[in-house]
Amino acid sequence: MRVSKDKRWFKNPTNYLLGAYCIAVLLFFLAELKLFGLDQHLRATNQVLILFALLIMPFVIINMPSFIQSLTLRVSDKEFHVQLHELKSDFKHTINRVQQQVSTSEQSLWPMLAGEDILADQRLSQPNPELIIGTKSDPSQLFLSELLALAINHVEPDIRCVIRYPNGDSMHNFAELKYRWIDLYMDFTGTCIQYFNISHTADDDHTQCKSDEEIIETLNVYGQNLGIEWFPTLGCSEDYCLVMTEAQRDEHQIETLSDLKTKAKNLVISADPEFINRQDCLLGLVEYGINFKSVLPCGSDRYAALKTEEAQVFTGYESDPQLTKGQVVALQDTENFFPRYMALPMVSSKLVAAFPKLRDGFALLQGCMNTEDLNAAVSRITAANYDVQRAKAEALAIFNRTLQKKRVS
Repeated sequence: MRVSKDKRWFKNPTNYLLGAYCIAVLLFFLAELKLFGLDQHLRATNQVLILFALLIMPFVIINMPSFIQSLTLRVSDKEFHVQLHELKSDFKHTINRVQQQVSTSEQSLWPMLAGEDILADQRLSQPNPELIIGTKSDPSQLFLSELLALAINHVEPDIRCVIRYPNGDSMHNFAELKYRWIDLYMDFTGTCIQYFNISHTADDDHTQCKSDEEIIETLNVYGQNLGIEWFPTLGCSEDYCLVMTEAQRDEHQIETLSDLKTKAKNLVISADPEFINRQDCLLGLVEYGINFKSVLPCGSDRYAALKTEEAQVFTGYESDPQLTKGQVVALQDTENFFPRYMALPMVSSKLVAAFPKLRDGFALLQGCMNTEDLNAAVSRITAANYDVQRAKAEALAIFNRTLQKKRVS
């Protein structure tokens, strides 16, 4: 074990930096004593020493936890206790959060800078038209995009559907749809109303929510100027929720989102970049009065910190296998903070104009499934490690069931 530690010491560049710092300070000290003739070559004025200290101090502070776990300072009979390892951890979390925010902004900025895809019309007018379906990174999107492709090919068999999975976050897909880099994707009502600052409630007390039809009608008013059209919902939802393990929930005595207003200050939330930057998510929760101790950014695996217990609260979807299997429990949203997130096709108006029959295909999907169907499909796809063939089979089962119901009716 000792040999291993020594090897790690030599591989750490910070140790070389601190060594150089100590040597430089020693040389300045010897020069001040006028030993070895160093005073002829080094001028350690106060200004030089101050600038040198300012230059090196950030590196020393950041890496002090490697050597010192805590520090106590006494000033005017008062003690200040600093946990240096927590300081380093908070610094890393802040850097990660900034990186995630920049990444989210970059995703949506690229389509806007590139402008409209000049090959979009060519793709759709060739003998075998190519239609591009965008997706987000969630496993439900893999399933829903396959369902869209089945509905399209049912009414337009010659169209070749290309599914881009994953294709980025909500804003990236929205921007790519507007500028025709993709032709459609499946989104959710609660997400779409954020693009235009549309309220999901019909009254000031937030007790009555708008219907899906009211929301879609309002969205299509905005969509006229953007070249985007929203179609009726599939009947299933993937609502946002905040979740905890049952043990953590009971320990902190939290049942509802509103309970977090007084208890979040002692809790860490694990959240993906999109949740961190959206008004209907973390930004809105802060305005709602929920301020967490810190935010632990995560990637596509939103439950990565579940086993390590680095976080106590997690962002969840109601289709998450962790939720449906009872690994975590959802906090009740008694005051309707979150809107409903009903799945619906979001389509380029030019695509529908070029292929009018697609309206019939999207109509087939209206009310084709419920949330339990979606949860079951997502659970099986996740268990199959996001296998595309598994997603195709799940989508085909739902679509065939829908066609059977249409024939019977």
